[in-house]
Parts: sequence; C-alpha cells; structure tokens
Amino acid sequence: MYRTIPVKARFTDEEKLFWIDQCEHANSLINCAIYATKQRHYAILQESDDAFSTYWRGDELRYGWKTYRCNITYPELDKVLKDNPHYKAMAAQSAQQTLKSVGESITSYNGLVKAYYRGDVDRPSLPNYRKRGGLAAVTFPRQALTYKNDCFYPSISKETKQHLLTEITLQLPDFINPDWVREVQIRPCYGELWIDWVIDDAKQPIDVNPNLDYTQAWSFDHGGTNWLTGVSTRGKSLIIDGRKLKSMNQGYCRKAAKYKQGKSDFYWDSNLDRVQLKRNNQMRDAINKAARFIVNKCLNDGIGNIVIGWNEGQKIGSSMGKRGNQNFVVIPTGRLIERLKQLCPEYGIILTITEEAYTSKASYLDGDSLHKHGEKPNGWKPSGQRVKRGMYKSRDGFIINADCNGSANIMRKVATQLGLNLAEVGRASLTVPQRIDLFTRLNKSYRKRCVARILSGSCNISLESPYF
Repeated sequence: MYRTIPVKARFTDEEKLFWIDQCEHANSLINCAIYATKQRHYAILQESDDAFSTYWRGDELRYGWKTYRCNITYPELDKVLKDNPHYKAMAAQSAQQTLKSVGESITSYNGLVKAYYRGDVDRPSLPNYRKRGGLAAVTFPRQALTYKNDCFYPSISKETKQHLLTEITLQLPDFINPDWVREVQIRPCYGELWIDWVIDDAKQPIDVNPNLDYTQAWSFDHGGTNWLTGVSTRGKSLIIDGRKLKSMNQGYCRKAAKYKQGKSDFYWDSNLDRVQLKRNNQMRDAINKAARFIVNKCLNDGIGNIVIGWNEGQKIGSSMGKRGNQNFVVIPTGRLIERLKQLCPEYGIILTITEEAYTSKASYLDGDSLHKHGEKPNGWKPSGQRVKRGMYKSRDGFIINADCNGSANIMRKVATQLGLNLAEVGRASLTVPQRIDLFTRLNKSYRKRCVARILSGSCNISLESPYF
C-alpha cells in the first residue's frame, strides 16, 4: 500500500537556499506552462468562427470565448518548455513531474467542461497563474534518487550543480526502509520546508479477518463537546472527549483575531502562519489518535464493523450562531472519516457511513421507526424526548445518555444491511458511557497490546512498524 509520510526538513543554510531556489524555479515553470497552455488554447479557438461570441448571463449581456476542451497535453508542454531556463535549472525528471501536475490540472478542467454542458457545475476556467516569486513543491521520482551512505542523493541539473557550495542529501528517517521509497517531494508549508516520503511497504488490504466477528459493530455519533459517542453490540459504550479540540480552536480564533485587529480581511503575516500551522498540527494529531483508538478498540473486542452517522454537506452553510459554529463546524470529523477509510482495510474492518436523520429524536429503547431525511410521514412523533443536555427520557421513563441513544439508532439503521446482532444493546450500555481523553489516556504500549492480542501475527503486520 502506498503511504505518504511528512517529515519537517532540517536543512543547513546552504541546503535551504538550494531548495528554496528549486521551489522558485518550480513555481515559475508552472506559470510558464500555464501561459503556453493558454496561448495555444486561444490560438486554436481563433481558428474557429464561432468561438468568440456574446451571450446572456441572467440579465447581463456578456462577451468572451466559449468554453471548449483544452487539447494541450503533457508531452506537448514538455517539448515546448524543454529549453526554458527554469526547466534547465531543475533536474530533468523533477521538471517533468512539475509539468505533469499542470497536465493533470488540464485533464481536470476538461472533465469540468463536460460537467458544465450537462449543467452539473458552473462555468470552469483554465488553471490560474501562481503568485510571482512564490514557491511550489519539487518532486523526485525514485529514478532521480541515488541511495548511498544511508542518504538519498537527488539528481541536480548541470546549470545548478556548478554553483553549489555543499553536497545535497536527503536524510532517510530510521523507520523507513530505503527499498520502500517510491517518490520524495520537498514542499513549502507556512514558511517552512517539509519532506514527503511516498513509500510502498507491500502490505495488502485484508478482505476478511478470521479474528473479527462481522455480526458485531461499533457505532459512532459525532458532536462537539462529545466529539464521538460510541455504542458497541457487545454492550459497551464510550465518549471521546472533544473539549480539548474546542479549546484548541478557540485559542486559534482568539490569536488570529488579535493579529488581524484593525487590518483588512485578507491580511496575513508570519505570526498568522505560525498559529495556523500549530492549529493544523493539533487537529491532525487528534485525528490520527482518534482513528487509531477506534481501530484498536475494534481489534481488542474482535469487532469487524464500524458504523458512523454522517450527513454529507451538513456543515456547509451552518447557522448555529457564532459560538455554535466555532464549536461544531471546525471539528474535523470529515477528515477523521477519511483517515478511517485508510486504516480499516489494513485490518479487514468494514467501515459503513450512513445518514443520521432523526436518530437523535427517535427512542432506541422504544423501537421508534427511523426514516431518511425528507421522508418522515405526517404525524410522526418520537416516543421519548431529550429532557436536558445529554439526557434522554424514553416512553417508560427510563433515563439514558442522549448521545448514546443517537449512536444506537445509527447502528439500528444499518443492522439489517450488515446482519448485526443487537441483543446486548440495552439500557445498561446506554446509561453511563466511559469518557476517553485522547491526549492523556493513550500510550504506545496500549496500542501494541491491542494489535498483538487480536492479530497474534496472523495478519503479517509488524508491531515494530511506525504506524502503531
């Protein structure tokens, strides 16, 4: 399986100057490729009699080029720009990778043109120019890298090599086997340089794990203070605390407002770079810890299914007020789901995403019917109700945790589809869930113990891997 491992670069001053120069050349080469593409594209349109015309957009009469596919390909760009000074300043294969990224953008534009004429998207435009003097990522495929003395030596063009003051090397992290490396990318990020190691560790997804029971599942309902509330078909429940995430986001918003006070909406400086990078790193750390904890929980309990309630686009245009939006919308649950999509196939766990309409209103204990969004029949009323924050009262007067009730209903929506056994999900498991703090309760020995207990070496996964 291919993976990308980002590592913060620690270059000497001479090395840093070299990589900044290469990133500047990559940025300029992209602009040159976009310019050549547009010139060639509009030259082709000029040969057509009806490519330039007037048209109505609502009540406005406009004029301009009609939207046509761009027939410029990567080989043509490579042929046109081969003598470009920015191309020559970079290693040949690195410059080709930069031009391929422009070719991929053109392919994406052509796909949008088709969707535009079907009426699926707004009118697309060719790629925009990058900021002059900016930095772009520099990519080296494996063929452009030489491994010796525990380091990788990237290819360097003749025009640049004669001006070097030091030898350029890329130090391989200890936990990466040099045979795994397929590509290396040096990219700028918030005023710093990062190295992305693209590796292939030859691991294959597991279709069926004999150590997991696929009639059992963990179901999760997402929120704010209670980031994820889980209920298991084995009669367990838990809450992954989200108060720390809310605190991190509030701290970021407070600092950003302080630095932007009295400035325009588009103002940005190095201080804002710093706080933005810190916040993004904190969110990524929380996502990785939460995803790993959920997977380890399934492995430890021998459970083969994960069910998450998620309404696509529910955070777009949210109007819960300034404080409500800050505490809910910015919590990165969508990115957590994407991370789980990457982790689950490694262990044979089935991840199911289902819509969560009416799961918070309906009573699980009373077996209320669950409908999809917009399909609720007239006169439908839930048997129970939420009496206060975090407390749900059933028809018979039983008090359970409101988020656990929602999580259990999410599981009930897909129980028939997945063949789940809900016999052990009762009032006891929905009343007092265990609260988990990702930042204080988890440690490496716990993660290794969970994997070792369920896999016992049968899945060909090394417990010394850095991903544990």
